[in-house]
Amino acid sequence: MSVQGLLGVLCLTAVLQAAPIDLTVHYDSLENGLKILVVRDTNVAVVSCRLYYFVGSMYEGPGATGLSHMYEHMMFKGTRTLGTTDYKKEEPFIERLDSLQTRIETLREQERTPSDSTIASLSKQISSTLEKQRAFIKKDEIWELYQNNGGTNLNAWTGDDMTAYIVTLPRNKVDLFYWIESDRMRDPVLREFPSERDVVMEERRMRYDNRPISRYFERLNALFYIAHPYRNPTIGWASDIQSFTRARLEAHVKQYYTPDNALIVLVGNIDPQKAVRDVDKYFSHIPRANPPKQEVVTREPAPVGQTRFVMTEDAEPRIDMMFHIPGYPSDDLFKLDVVEGILNGRSGRLYQRLVEKEQLCTDAGASNSFRLHNGEFQVWATLKNSSDPAKVEKLIIDEMAKLGAKPPSPAEMERNKNNIRMGFVSGLQSLEGISDRLAWFQRLDSWKDMFLYPDRIAAVDAQSIPAVVTKYLDPTVMTIGILKSKSPQSDNKAAGKKP
Repeated sequence: MSVQGLLGVLCLTAVLQAAPIDLTVHYDSLENGLKILVVRDTNVAVVSCRLYYFVGSMYEGPGATGLSHMYEHMMFKGTRTLGTTDYKKEEPFIERLDSLQTRIETLREQERTPSDSTIASLSKQISSTLEKQRAFIKKDEIWELYQNNGGTNLNAWTGDDMTAYIVTLPRNKVDLFYWIESDRMRDPVLREFPSERDVVMEERRMRYDNRPISRYFERLNALFYIAHPYRNPTIGWASDIQSFTRARLEAHVKQYYTPDNALIVLVGNIDPQKAVRDVDKYFSHIPRANPPKQEVVTREPAPVGQTRFVMTEDAEPRIDMMFHIPGYPSDDLFKLDVVEGILNGRSGRLYQRLVEKEQLCTDAGASNSFRLHNGEFQVWATLKNSSDPAKVEKLIIDEMAKLGAKPPSPAEMERNKNNIRMGFVSGLQSLEGISDRLAWFQRLDSWKDMFLYPDRIAAVDAQSIPAVVTKYLDPTVMTIGILKSKSPQSDNKAAGKKP
């Protein structure tokens, strides 16, 4: 057995509505690098099963943006044993599709358009080959296996530095998770690639290209990060998606979707020691990446001036100010969480000034984003159509200047720190919340840091707030976005935070 041994157990006790929360976490890892976190809860009959890979859009360069999101789609297509009636008979069709796609890409490099007669002919051959391949495909077999065995919350998501594959199963069906996910990790088959790439292109058109607010944030983010690949949209740029090939995605998968870059989190009615043995049984034979994953070394340079982006669209007007902050685990991040609490929410200074007092906005707030590398602090407001963005901008800067000049009162500090800690504990009330929080801290540095967070917030002193505001929330080096409304709209309230 290749298990290295149980390395850590910690308990978190917090108070939420006078009820103590005791959370014991068991950590282990296999010789191939796969990490395992288990939290046992005998009060439920199910187990939240989550497999996280530490990869996302920050590992994608020019020509490759969106590959991780593309694999989120392709991973449900199956393996050599799942999703097929006969893989040996299906394989020649996959090879044929690869050959046709390679010929199309060669023509595109010559700047041929999709209407080119040769490309059109090759595209028809791809469609015909796909139809023949589908005779051997068992569509949605993975989804049906999970659902037919009581699986719920079946989902997946892709971020900039982490992806997740998720299901909640009855306690006696967890072996199904081990079997399916180990098979997908070992032998994924990227079947129906051309048609699924078209699905992703359509998703991009619907969610980004045809949505003004999404286009706005996509461009604003690309302006905010000038060097770090956080500037890449998770879904990918359209031209990159169009150029994807199965071979290119397969190379990406072999590099990043390996046990040494993965974490399994199991939360629910499950025995930790047995869980580790079972994970070892199903996953220990899967090799590490070869060559090993290369970490991103690019860091965002210090801003040297103000970047201003103005866009006019059929959308609710808004203003967004973005500021560069350190990556985890800088102590300043916890102070900035308190700053967020002071500025954000209906009781926050921005809402009280811009919505309640001045009545220029329908909503306003702030958001502090912990990130692996260079983070961001965002201040935003949604404007009434009659409001002048320049006046709103001035008032926001004024509120930040006040916070940078004078420490918050003891009552304001205590209220906000208690709210932050209470919100943190509330997030640990569900199996899924525990899983995601543990995984996120493991991605940042260590799962153990999750237990330190409430105390690090409690330790923030009011006297430190002006200095951290002055240091990071400097309007002279901010990236500011202003979304103006193209046509008159009613002044309705709407959610203001970045989607």
